Amino acid sequence: MIGGHTKASQLLALQVSKARVRGVLHNTGQGIVFRLETPDTSAGETLGLQSDTTGHMTDHGLTGTARNDYIPSVNISGGPLSYSYRVYEIQLHFGRGDHQGSEHLLAGIAFPAEIQIYGYNNELYDNASEARSRAHGIAVVSIFVKVTHPKEALGRGVQGFPKESKMSKPNLELKMLTDQLQHITYKGDSVPLKTLSIHELLPPTSALITYEGSLTAPGCEETATWILLNRPLYMSPQQLAVMRKLKQGDTVSPMAPLGNNFRPPQPLHKRAIRTNIDLIHTDRVEKTHNRGSADSDNVDASETFSTSNCPSMEAKKFYQVSPEHLTVSSNFLDSR
Repeated sequence: MIGGHTKASQLLALQVSKARVRGVLHNTGQGIVFRLETPDTSAGETLGLQSDTTGHMTDHGLTGTARNDYIPSVNISGGPLSYSYRVYEIQLHFGRGDHQGSEHLLAGIAFPAEIQIYGYNNELYDNASEARSRAHGIAVVSIFVKVTHPKEALGRGVQGFPKESKMSKPNLELKMLTDQLQHITYKGDSVPLKTLSIHELLPPTSALITYEGSLTAPGCEETATWILLNRPLYMSPQQLAVMRKLKQGDTVSPMAPLGNNFRPPQPLHKRAIRTNIDLIHTDRVEKTHNRGSADSDNVDASETFSTSNCPSMEAKKFYQVSPEHLTVSSNFLDSR
């Protein structure tokens, strides 16, 4: 962090509830949002039965949900968080081309898409509307999305990641979301989802980077704790193509494609960046990387980074993020 080194041991892994949730996937005209059904919203409101848009609701079997049904929730805690945060929505940001789409950057390079999981502080506040303007109000778990090409042997260093492995399969929970995109082509369209696991949507890693920043939607309240996970999710070219067919307007005036719904990076303004990734003690790494052996693909990805290429807190080289503008020298994220 600026002004001193933060030990990796001070940041633990995130804890995410394993409950499966239900909710509604929306085309807002500005982006794709999955809104969870929560105890403080009626089934009709959450599932789009009382829509405040001119779009239509596609019924996939949730319209019979009674208000007094048990409504599961997902809480996020641990990591840099001092409180529990209840997930209320998921946002998908993506570009019209593969060179842009994410709101965070790696070594100045954008990814085709980024998933952001929003939670409000349910220990201090009653709902997300109240929390977004209050201290410690919102936590956002952010995940890069890469395009996977199963038949293509990708080499080391593609957009800052090591060589692809078996973990580059498309995520099944993400696929559940993208499979429904055909039903929300136009602004105001929405479709309910019966079940989704936030826990299984996350890539398998305990490594993270975190900073205190602002929300990227209008209002840009300075109340968010951003948490960037150290592995990406993977999406097939076909999944991304479906996303890029979505429209900003309704059926009468479709307007332009929905993509490029991201906020450009903003200055850091001397904010502290923390991580539990060991950025200093990686002396064995360069030797492993320089072997050039035939079985190098089987080496743990944590041992494939060169010390000279790793960012250093002491050297004040950081991960580049939005809304805070940070920089990292080279390979930083583990894509296993």
